Amino acid sequence: MTVDENRRMVDVYRNLAGKYDIVSNRLYVVGQRTMAYKHLAVQQLDLKPGDTVVDAGCGTGHNLPLLSKAVGPTGRVIGVDLTDAMLARADDRVRQHGLTNVTLQEADLTRFVFPKDTAGIIACFSLTLIREFGTVIQHGFDALAPGGRFVALDYKLPRWWPNFAVPAIGPMVAPFGGTLEMVRRKPFEEVARHAETMRMLERYFGWVYVAVGVAGDRSTV
Repeated sequence: MTVDENRRMVDVYRNLAGKYDIVSNRLYVVGQRTMAYKHLAVQQLDLKPGDTVVDAGCGTGHNLPLLSKAVGPTGRVIGVDLTDAMLARADDRVRQHGLTNVTLQEADLTRFVFPKDTAGIIACFSLTLIREFGTVIQHGFDALAPGGRFVALDYKLPRWWPNFAVPAIGPMVAPFGGTLEMVRRKPFEEVARHAETMRMLERYFGWVYVAVGVAGDRSTV
C-alpha cells in the first residue's frame, strides 16, 4: 500500500476500533451473519494441532479464539493488522480468553513476511481493502506448506447486481474505509491463480464468498 493509503486506512480504523464490533453487529439487521461466515472460513482451513496459522488482517481478533483452539497449545497463531488501535482490541481479546499460543504483529500485509511452511492463512474482509492484494496472496502461497490453505472471506458484487446500481453500495462500504473502486476487486481470482485447487462458497445471495485455495508443492516451481 502507498504511504497515503496506509495513513488513510490507519486513520479510519483508529476511529473505528472502539466501536468496530458494534458497527459490524449492525449488519445482522440486514441479514448478514458475519460470525457464521467467519466460523465457516476457519473450518475451511482444516487446521491440525501444532499447526502455524496467520490471520491476515485480524482486526479486533474475532478469529483468534477459534484459531487458537484449532491448533492447540502446541500450535501457533499470528494475528497481523495495520492499525495499532485494532490490535489493542485484539490484545484485549487474547488476554480475556487466555490465549497463550497467539502473537500479534503490527504490519502492512504487503510487506509482511509469512513464516515458511505455514499450514494456513486466513483473510477476513481485509483483502479488498488492499490495492496490492495480489502481492499479499502471492507471498502467502510462497510460504504455505504443500497442502496448506489460503482462505479468503470477503465481499464481491453478485452476478445479478446491475452496473448502474453500483454507486448505491458506496454508503455501505464507506464506514469501513471502502470505496467504489474497491467494490470491483476480485481477490478470489488471485487465490485461484496461485492455488493448485480452489473452491468457492457463496453466502448472502452472492455478496459474500469464502475462497479456499490449496497450495501445491512450490519447490518444483
